[in-house]
Amino acid sequence: MRHALSRSGLPVAGVERTTAEGWSFPARNPATGEVLWDVPDAGVADVRSATDAAWRAFHETQWSTDSALRADTIGRLQDALVARSDELALLLAAETGVPVALRGAHLDAAIASMRRELRAEPPGVTAVITPATSPLAVALHEVGRVLAVGGTVVLKPAAEAASAALELGRIALDVLPRGVLNVVSTRDVDVATALVLDPSVDEVSYTGAAVNAERVQVAAARAGKRVRVDAGGPVPVRVRDDADLAAVVAGAAAAVAANAGQGCRLPTSVLVPPHRYAEALRAAVTAMEGVVVGDPADPDTLCGPLRSPVARDRVARYLALARSEGGDIALGGRVLDRDGWWVSPTVIGGLSRQSRLVTEEVLGPVLMVVADTSARA
Repeated sequence: MRHALSRSGLPVAGVERTTAEGWSFPARNPATGEVLWDVPDAGVADVRSATDAAWRAFHETQWSTDSALRADTIGRLQDALVARSDELALLLAAETGVPVALRGAHLDAAIASMRRELRAEPPGVTAVITPATSPLAVALHEVGRVLAVGGTVVLKPAAEAASAALELGRIALDVLPRGVLNVVSTRDVDVATALVLDPSVDEVSYTGAAVNAERVQVAAARAGKRVRVDAGGPVPVRVRDDADLAAVVAGAAAAVAANAGQGCRLPTSVLVPPHRYAEALRAAVTAMEGVVVGDPADPDTLCGPLRSPVARDRVARYLALARSEGGDIALGGRVLDRDGWWVSPTVIGGLSRQSRLVTEEVLGPVLMVVADTSARA
């Protein structure tokens, strides 16, 4: 059901405007399940306004040709973001559960990277579609990449993580020329598809789930767009026989527990020589037992909630799959009985390298320890 109009609108064409149809949807705190505020729910007409604004800013202004203007403006945008970074870190914690302790990777480093020198790329209008797992870091990276070479952007964040992207757009209203950065938030897949296929869009940048990445890539390519896709995926860690096993396992556990395992290219599985399997499993349990689970706004918290009920239930299904495959739940393995959407830090042994938990992204605080029978004893 659509909700009443939000107090805040979409940053499009240099102003903040209400959605054409007056729709919005609720943002919820994943730590408690409580409604925080309403988020503008864009329709196709709003997308068209955003792409038109981006097209005009690219084709009818000096943005694409004046490198000095861009360097100065991007620098001022960075300064504005740094000045608001404490608020943005708390906003991420409130809406997406990203612990403030992780702001370095999820916010600060991404802001700093906007000054990096880039190789020349074809400029134009780019639709940037970002995930809920690392919402602002991906957005800042891609927005910085496009703006630095003279392109313009229509940013569409994941619905569960829209507020931080909208705030980025609102901060940019005071810095960037009109239409250079536009932000549209929506829950409607048809609206997202309209953005990908819009004739004013030259490039589509998508970061997110592999199943959706393939759909975006095919649709955008058929429409003649340049396409950049990052579908992530797990990165198993193979432990050599002479390695410091406790240190390797502890590092993997910390990476997987951080932000409740909601990230790409995480070391979700540790592959160890069979004769070191029991040792590795004990080390994993010890490391995961030390993980602080709690309020994302608490600087001591490493593992916060899952970003949504859907994300929590997805992890729960993987835990059920592990049990059905004969997995050994050495620690955790359960949905926590508390408000919000929580899964306990988990260690699973007894699975093969062919298990779906090893080959797919679980996107939860779940670490697998696998006896690698291909390794030499």
